[in-house]
Amino acid sequence: MTTAPARTAAAVWRPVLLAAALLACLLGAVAPAGAATAEATLWVTVTARTQPGDTVLISGNTAQLGNWNPAAAVPLQTTAQTYPTWKGYFQIIQGTTAQYKFLIRSSTGAVTWESIPNRSVTDGPGTVSPIDERWNVSDGAPVTAVFHATATTVYGQNLYVAGALAELGDWDPAKAVPLTTGGSSYPVWTAGLQLPPNTPVEYKYLIKNPDGSVVWENGANRSAVTPATGTFTANDTWR
Repeated sequence: MTTAPARTAAAVWRPVLLAAALLACLLGAVAPAGAATAEATLWVTVTARTQPGDTVLISGNTAQLGNWNPAAAVPLQTTAQTYPTWKGYFQIIQGTTAQYKFLIRSSTGAVTWESIPNRSVTDGPGTVSPIDERWNVSDGAPVTAVFHATATTVYGQNLYVAGALAELGDWDPAKAVPLTTGGSSYPVWTAGLQLPPNTPVEYKYLIKNPDGSVVWENGANRSAVTPATGTFTANDTWR
């Protein structure tokens, strides 16, 4: 007679305890999901000319981008068919802004960062546009660039400027920017075009002969940095 009530109490409380345990499990399963931070995938494309064995990576101020640690940066991929375009993706916490830059790691492990200000991307409502950039070229409205070069030529020769930007032909003489001159301005040649702001620029002048041959000026590459706004002006003399 003394054990029957105990069994009855256990029978009564067993469903309650099971329900409580089930509820605890459900809450445990829901809480982490609710607390977990949702992430979005951002696809990245960057045009970067590299040396054999180099790898282009992206790093930034988030854990997903390696917290500016080159060893934890996200590597991008290219192929013989798609080079110099490098592609990849990284995760961003939804509703946040990430700062980032591209870097190049050589086959020996040496790291070269872009020298421009940090880039940024924000994951807002809706679909975020894929990132499509060029190595070491800033975002923002282009600035007007004017090149003045003093160069003595012979009849049939023409002066061009080429450099390390797509706007300057990526060093390809066939895509170089022509300068013009006239009776009142010769031997000063002039060209005007648009260049990205806040961007390091390497360039050189070349002469194209009537037979199509090309003569580059002597010396090291010229270098400058375009302003954030306004006009960039170069006043050079052929060397």
